[in-house]
Amino acid sequence: MVADDEAPSEPCPVVDVGLVQRLQDCYETFMAAEPRILRRKTNRRLSYQACQDVAHEAYLRVARKVMNGELGPEVQLAGYLRRASRNLAIDTLRAQARLDPLDDTGLVVAVPGQRRPADDFDPLEELVVPTIDAMPLSRPRKVVQLQSQGLNDKQISKVLGIGTDRVHRDRYTALIELRGRLGGFIRDGHRKKTTRRVEKEG
Repeated sequence: MVADDEAPSEPCPVVDVGLVQRLQDCYETFMAAEPRILRRKTNRRLSYQACQDVAHEAYLRVARKVMNGELGPEVQLAGYLRRASRNLAIDTLRAQARLDPLDDTGLVVAVPGQRRPADDFDPLEELVVPTIDAMPLSRPRKVVQLQSQGLNDKQISKVLGIGTDRVHRDRYTALIELRGRLGGFIRDGHRKKTTRRVEKEG
């Protein structure tokens, strides 16, 4: 076969090594935080396991784009991952809605299930997370937000670029504010014990 007759080979994708490393570095943090965020964003319509699956699939899709050279070093990786997982969660909810049972007319979606039982109440999701979200923007707020998403001190330290000792101090500051904001939801007896403990710690 003459060289000129050979079919041109496909050009190899240009993969940014630094971006690959950034992607690997953020896996643990992303997978620790994103399923809980998705659970809240979907109003608990997806199970926690489903949210984990969505986050993992979103990460794999972004990884494929990186390895195919479709994403460059300028991409804001954390934001791109979050957007990919939110879009995939929306697609999952739409697919789930299409599978909802129909009533006997075959045309109208059946009435949703009964209200959640009282023992399904999640204080973190129902009280603590909304209270954290209502706090003024600050680093202490970021610390407790990340902690509520399942990150440990080492991961929080890495995300915020601060030492673990700073994480501890910021969390303490945020917890005092949270106790004040959540005071109305705490039984009187427990609130008095908490107040005395805060005064001793001070």
